Amino acid sequence: MPHEPSVRLLGGRDEPIIEEAGSATILAFPAPGVEHVDPATALERIVASLTRKQTHLLAGEIEVLTAALDFEPHTDPALPEGIRPRHSRRCQFKFTGGACSCEPSYEASVYSRLEKTKVRKTFARKQDAISWRRSQLGLADTGQLRKPTRVTLAETGRTWLAMAEAGEILNRSGDKYKPSTLRTIEQDLRLRLTPELGPHAMSDINKADLQRLIGKWSRQKLSASKIHGTISAAQVLWRDFDLITGTDNPLTNDPTHGLRLPAVRGRRERIATSDEAHRLITALKEEDQALWGCAMYAGMRHGEIRALQVEDIALALSRIEICRGWDQYEGEIDPKTEKGERPTVIIKLLDTLIRKHLERTGRKGKDLVFGRTATQPFNSNTVNNRARKAWKEARKREDEEDVIPERERIAAIGLHECRHTAVSHMLDAGLTIDKVSKFMGHSSITVTIDRYGHLLPGGEAEAAALLDTYHERRRR
Repeated sequence: MPHEPSVRLLGGRDEPIIEEAGSATILAFPAPGVEHVDPATALERIVASLTRKQTHLLAGEIEVLTAALDFEPHTDPALPEGIRPRHSRRCQFKFTGGACSCEPSYEASVYSRLEKTKVRKTFARKQDAISWRRSQLGLADTGQLRKPTRVTLAETGRTWLAMAEAGEILNRSGDKYKPSTLRTIEQDLRLRLTPELGPHAMSDINKADLQRLIGKWSRQKLSASKIHGTISAAQVLWRDFDLITGTDNPLTNDPTHGLRLPAVRGRRERIATSDEAHRLITALKEEDQALWGCAMYAGMRHGEIRALQVEDIALALSRIEICRGWDQYEGEIDPKTEKGERPTVIIKLLDTLIRKHLERTGRKGKDLVFGRTATQPFNSNTVNNRARKAWKEARKREDEEDVIPERERIAAIGLHECRHTAVSHMLDAGLTIDKVSKFMGHSSITVTIDRYGHLLPGGEAEAAALLDTYHERRRR
């Protein structure tokens, strides 16, 4: 709220300055006994006689009066409504109305009925100011126009991460973000978004800025999946900005919508046949066979295998109860999705491997089945390196024997690819898609169909047989 201008008695250099507000004294001008000069010269002499502090006080009063009157000196009548030039302090046009001696910027203003104030923005080019004002008038008509926020992207990112870690910001499903997800978002913000746009206010970042970055990252050969992930990290900042600021979202647009993103080219899934899966597990050391069997035959995730406890296994029921996961930094965590807490099947091949493993380790109850110790999970790099070494030796033997066709010989596989293999085997065996979705712990059956629908067996032949039957019946 603008404050009332106070009256200050400005005396000579040695006279005290009276700051209190009061009534002004009207003096005759020019004063008696003083030479008659023009008002501009008189004003110049008065200002020259002031101390530095008095000059600052006078400038402050003039600024307050100007703001109160919404005074715009020397407005160009040729400019559209709501646009005014902003000249430099030393420009002659600003003081005398003469020829402009600077390159003025242009301020556009639109009245916001919601906040009952003018929203202003300054541009280097007049046309940019006109374009901005036109775009904001639509928001003003619908009562959506708000003052721009000065909160930067860097500040927004830091606050969002802190609130998400504390559980004050939840994901779209209403659940707390997983530690691995937060680490990915933090990395995308720190490595790509903050260095480029960190100092910029959130309200100043537009779609063109983000599209320019996407083009830059593409030229730098950044993978399409990384670009998509970085834009997803930006989306949560704009989506949750009201939670971050604690007020209604002051951002009038979301620049992350409608961006042109590079296509993500999915790589071919590595899926082992039933025979190759058996040879892969047999080639491993005995201590690793049950671990890889849980991924290859039961479709368990990497973190779920690390967190698996002996009491979760019910061999008599041919079932494993999956009720937790393991994060590299956070330790034991909840399953990846709400439906991640689930049962999955134990086939005979896996049953044999698990029984031998438990008999050899002697673990029971809450002991980790595959941990380095009963309470510490296995080291993923160690397990992977040991398996690759074993498969390399097995492949060398198969090449020497030259019995198995070359394209069917053993090849290294990852734990997550073993999960794809398990899904393929389940579908090939005839399990319904809803059961596969349940055993895999997918959030919905749609995820299973989108991810693995191409693996459903007999699609074309079955469809052709059904259509043949249909046409024969209709002809009869």
